[in-house]
Amino acid sequence: MPNFSPGHLAGTTVAVTGASGNVGTALLRRLTAASAGVAEVRGLARRRPPSVAPYDGVRWHLADLGEAASEREIAELVAGADVVVHLAWALQPGRDPDLLHEVNVEGTRRVARAAAAAGVGQFVHMSSIGTYAGGARGHRVQEDWPTTGIPSAQYSRDKSAAERVVREVFGRHRDTTVTVVRPTLVLQPEASSEIGRYFLGPLLLGAARMLPGSVAKLLPLPLPALAISFVHADDVADAIERMIDRRAPGPFNLAAEPLMDADALAKALGTFRVPTPAFALRAGLAAAHAAHVVPTEPGWLDIGTQVPALDTSRARKLLDWAPFHRGDDVLRQFVAALGNGVGAPGPLLRPAGGPQLDPAGDPANAPGPRAN
Repeated sequence: MPNFSPGHLAGTTVAVTGASGNVGTALLRRLTAASAGVAEVRGLARRRPPSVAPYDGVRWHLADLGEAASEREIAELVAGADVVVHLAWALQPGRDPDLLHEVNVEGTRRVARAAAAAGVGQFVHMSSIGTYAGGARGHRVQEDWPTTGIPSAQYSRDKSAAERVVREVFGRHRDTTVTVVRPTLVLQPEASSEIGRYFLGPLLLGAARMLPGSVAKLLPLPLPALAISFVHADDVADAIERMIDRRAPGPFNLAAEPLMDADALAKALGTFRVPTPAFALRAGLAAAHAAHVVPTEPGWLDIGTQVPALDTSRARKLLDWAPFHRGDDVLRQFVAALGNGVGAPGPLLRPAGGPQLDPAGDPANAPGPRAN
């Protein structure tokens, strides 16, 4: 793990939305550690996580950011907080873009307005590489690259819109330090089953788990030309902790080396690539999505083939941040965990095959998959 001892977090109150998800869980591991010295950690989620570390060191608030009724709970979450870290984001249901927009964009508006009204000292907004406009493949861009997104991708459009909301709200509240986090694809083994459910769906996820690794390595991987990188959730959490500790403003790109092309990606997965035009893969993905075979809408492929690479020199210089994990190692560990059905306690990170719980702990009434 990165060797970092925060100096200015002692006595602070940090409120985190989406605190039981992939990045949220990694951040809680750091904030609830005795060495952090944080006075109080508050978390917001739709469903209460189990009373085990790192969730048991958190004061929980339960709300759905897609509902206007959540505003009262959000106000209680941020009241008296020194820092608000907004991580909550819904990835599914991809077939309901209006619902996703309500949760992700309008939910961001609700959290930002509440934080501004409460006079928090710092607002940390989790954005994404997906907020960037398309660029030359493999070209590393800094944080001043246009954030107009990939128009054909719902996720990208909403990430871009959410950043505009944050700028709009805090443009009238100059006393708040606004920090924007723009990571590449964030993985960790504990989130493999969660991410598998979001993007593969039950049929493909089950098939992937049943396929022996020795057989999987013999199967060709159809891939278009691309350039992609990954970063471990713990390294993102480390960067966020440094942003809070230093009250660092502005956007920060986060990614680990190496930047992989399609052949390197296939090699990292232990297989080989079959060059395939992006339009052909998109047509196949669109058909599979329309037939309800996979939950992944085809705009995700557009993100993968169009977004630029990330220049992380700003984070390295201003935060003294460097990822502890190599991106290709992160990918290999993630895929191995996915095949083994690895997960973690809680309704979001639960292992493959584990029961999905509703807020009362009843698997029979479990709501659909969401990322907050």
